[in-house]
Amino acid sequence: MAWVQQLPSGSYRIGWKNPDGSPGREVVPAANKTEAKRMAQQREQQAWLKRNGVIPSKPEEPTISEAIQLRIAALPPEFATKRNLQEKLRYVEAEFGKRRPSSITAADVLTMLAGLPHLSPQMREHIRMSGQGLITFLTEKARVYSGPNPFKEAGPVNVPKRQVRTYPTDFLPRLFDTLQPHHRPPAATALLTGVRKGEVRVMLKANVHLNERYILLTSGGHRDTTKGGRERRVPIPEILVPALTEQLATPGPYLFPRPGTSKPYGPNWRVHDVMARACVRAGLIKGWRPYCFRKACGWKGQLEHESAKKECPECKRGLRWKAVAQDLRFKHLRSTWGTVAYTVTKDLRLVADVLGHADIETTRTHYAATISEHVQAGAEATAAALSPWRPRGVTTEETGAQQRKPTPIQEGRTVNEIQDLGRQGKAEEAGEPMVYGFLNRRPQVRFLSGSSPCFPSPRKQGVFLSAGVQRRSGTFAGFGTHLVPGSPLLKRCPGRASNHPSSQGSKEAQ
Repeated sequence: MAWVQQLPSGSYRIGWKNPDGSPGREVVPAANKTEAKRMAQQREQQAWLKRNGVIPSKPEEPTISEAIQLRIAALPPEFATKRNLQEKLRYVEAEFGKRRPSSITAADVLTMLAGLPHLSPQMREHIRMSGQGLITFLTEKARVYSGPNPFKEAGPVNVPKRQVRTYPTDFLPRLFDTLQPHHRPPAATALLTGVRKGEVRVMLKANVHLNERYILLTSGGHRDTTKGGRERRVPIPEILVPALTEQLATPGPYLFPRPGTSKPYGPNWRVHDVMARACVRAGLIKGWRPYCFRKACGWKGQLEHESAKKECPECKRGLRWKAVAQDLRFKHLRSTWGTVAYTVTKDLRLVADVLGHADIETTRTHYAATISEHVQAGAEATAAALSPWRPRGVTTEETGAQQRKPTPIQEGRTVNEIQDLGRQGKAEEAGEPMVYGFLNRRPQVRFLSGSSPCFPSPRKQGVFLSAGVQRRSGTFAGFGTHLVPGSPLLKRCPGRASNHPSSQGSKEAQ
């Protein structure tokens, strides 16, 4: 039975019976006792409907820590990236562990991501997607939450799109010379077949068919299948056959076992560090990093392009320099194969089938990074026309560019084509003769000297004519080589106008 109690403060306390039979109490901001009693009856009615099964009871909303435990426990056995998912959800739990999903907003998610500046944008996006998947699991699978997804509302992290890195083909022989003998066969297999690191690590001898020249890939390291979820065949080139023949003579079922054993390399195979050290020995470095060799100091500087003799800013001892390899690892052997294969064959389907891509758009986006021939030809033609190193007096034809053909009205002069056509149209409308000039030459200065009605002074006077005058709305403008007949200047100076050659035509016309 619902009840209402007025408190000394003026507020009201209501009571009702919960669906499980326990008493429920709450202080409500009611204006009067009648409103408080109505609220108590509503709570009592909702509890009765849930207790009798008319309205399904809503489960209690878990905290983020409880939701993560529920999510990890529900993963299937074939889920290959369980540990990776736990590492990403650890950041979510550290920020929202004791909070419930309904109390988290998109602003809270953005604040959490902004507090991880030491992580790359790609890693922050993975953390956001892991949180989004967690809330989606609570909503669709566990059905313990029905509110909005704050990780989805926060929006994706802006991740820069970079080109796939590849090994320079000129450095490959030097790179393989610096590798140790037991690292060369797996690296050569990845380079010449385009397989992944995990696929190389657990490659079985039974799946290598030298007579048919193909390798059957059935698993990808810690996965029961390959990354694409299906088996595939990759061709064996002829130059790889001797190396694979030697590896088939090693003990054990695996093609590339650990040196001296029959077991394969583990998931923590640090082959990326092996390739980084090989790049340093081969000369593929991007800079030098100074550091102090004293353990008590441990100072490290920023990456520099050149090494020099310097002192430690902390302990004033001499610094040592460490060569930093380029961002090339074992996985870039695969991208090198894909890029070179497309460059040589121009066949996207072939590259996609060998690399195991289900969508050919993935192959085109990541591995078809070469510049097409017509784009390269257009860039060369444009560079020849814009060559800033062309000596004076050398035309664009001599540099390989095509020169513009002059129009008939230019009569061999190099002028602005658009401006010239506009002047011609205005002259035709006004019925005046067209005057052409030289826009690529300095303006010539001519003087009208002597006494005249315009210049009463006996000394020489001069009028600047910009290589000629053209009449426009009673003013002098433009470039020309002669004075226009009937111009205001000639009318004001009849003595000089009669002597000017351009005035002869005006007199004959009169």
